Amino acid sequence: MKRLLLVFLLTAAFLGLLAAPALATKPVDSFRLPERTAYIFAYGDGSWFEVKDAADPSTFVGHWVLYDDDGNFVAPADPIPANYDVVMQVSIKFIPLGQVQTLPKKFLISLSIPEAGVNLSYQQSKAFWTGPYLWDQYWVDATGVPILAFNPHIGAQPYANRWLPPLTGDKGLATNLTDKKLPEGTYTVHYTERVVRPFTSLELVWDDQGNPSTTQKPTHIKPYTSDPVVFTFTVGPPV
Repeated sequence: MKRLLLVFLLTAAFLGLLAAPALATKPVDSFRLPERTAYIFAYGDGSWFEVKDAADPSTFVGHWVLYDDDGNFVAPADPIPANYDVVMQVSIKFIPLGQVQTLPKKFLISLSIPEAGVNLSYQQSKAFWTGPYLWDQYWVDATGVPILAFNPHIGAQPYANRWLPPLTGDKGLATNLTDKKLPEGTYTVHYTERVVRPFTSLELVWDDQGNPSTTQKPTHIKPYTSDPVVFTFTVGPPV
């Protein structure tokens, strides 16, 4: 088993929600997030984020599981307010556009949350990809992550695709909703990802010191299945 692809591809931990049709092929120039929504990192540890003002990229707020310098668990993430919407999220961004457009066909995800009655197969999960959208200056400012081509002469722009199954709301997948929201309690996430077709990124790679790598070349991602990720998140009182 290999480590999760997202650990390799994503150096930033923020990102998004439903705004474009599943399996869309036409890029979206502008993509912004609704407020009062918890975006849970589906491949994570219970950490989540929200955006306080959709027009202002400086208002992204992370609610992180805390660890000490040795990587030992210290404290869980803040509870998600019971009056927030809740969305699971995976975000992949790179160059070129064609590779981002076809992610739903080759990057598959399974998800179950027993306490919420959610159980998505690899095939069912394909419906919840929402991109591609342009990785514009808004997203660079929000995440601190510029996506650059290792060869700037190709003139390619960076794009992102995001997997965003909603647990709450009018199209919420959870079966135990109260007024379209999750009840207070603890929920267990079971997540697995699978790459079924290879793909290539032309993204500039940075070293551990934050400098461009001296050996720039295309990054090839081969087919694999990740180890399962299991974690919990908590829904607490409304705010």
